[in-house]
Amino acid sequence: MPLAAARVAAEHPGVELILCEAEPPDALSALRNNDVDVALVFEHGDPPQRDLRDTTMTPLLDEPLYMVTPADRAWDGPRAELATYADTRWIAGCERCREHLVAACGRAGFTPVVEFETDDYVAVQALVAAGLGVSLLPGLTLLANRHPGVRLDRIPGMRRQVAAAVYGKPPASQPAQVLLDALDATLSEPEWPS
Repeated sequence: MPLAAARVAAEHPGVELILCEAEPPDALSALRNNDVDVALVFEHGDPPQRDLRDTTMTPLLDEPLYMVTPADRAWDGPRAELATYADTRWIAGCERCREHLVAACGRAGFTPVVEFETDDYVAVQALVAAGLGVSLLPGLTLLANRHPGVRLDRIPGMRRQVAAAVYGKPPASQPAQVLLDALDATLSEPEWPS
């Protein structure tokens, strides 16, 4: 998003670009209410929990999910399998991320004991580094900030999809299309953490 925003500012000085943070359902509601022209949303691949009526979705990227554990702790079992952490405290994120975490752990055969919840990915990593639990975080958050006291293990087959949503059928409004074009021009597959 930062590169796309910079491109819009440089190439389209008459287009006002304002970034508003909202969870996916709220972002889609703002889109339907004409409060925003484009909503960037994510989904974990579970059955969709969003209302997509009259919405055109443009997939942007799939990002991997990572087990985030204290760097100095050893574990019995494979580090990239959720079941290894069945008897550990967990740190969860937003409501949708927590629902995904609980469902994924359920498929792995256990219910996670969530003792901390925060959408702040910096805080999640600090809690993990302090030994207060483990977490599951998406790749983009780890590219933006990575705490030196955590270890990352990519979970095979787990991902989160990021998409741009506009209200109505194509073509998009001129301001929306400017942002969509900028996203398309600046988007590249990130070098995910290893």
